[in-house]
Amino acid sequence: MSDFGIGPVGSANPALPVTGPAPAATGVEFGEALRRALAPVNELQQAADRASQEFALGHSQDVASTLIAIEKANLAFQFALQIRNKLLETYQEIMRMPL
Repeated sequence: MSDFGIGPVGSANPALPVTGPAPAATGVEFGEALRRALAPVNELQQAADRASQEFALGHSQDVASTLIAIEKANLAFQFALQIRNKLLETYQEIMRMPL
């Protein structure tokens, strides 16, 4: 039988040195990305509020544009809410994973 020698354990790829933790990614922070994503929803909500106030005060007689502005804001909010729900479900699923 041949003699199998056991040597020291080294890096899996000797060309790549083992270093410390990776540097932080240079990009947009999470809070800023969240603000940017929710800004259009907020703008639609504000436009719907303005349209409904204008209609209630009698400054506007256009019922259709008022309802369209309100419905756009509602759809944008519902879409953002569903995205939040999916992200929350994903986070909870990751937290349930065994280590």
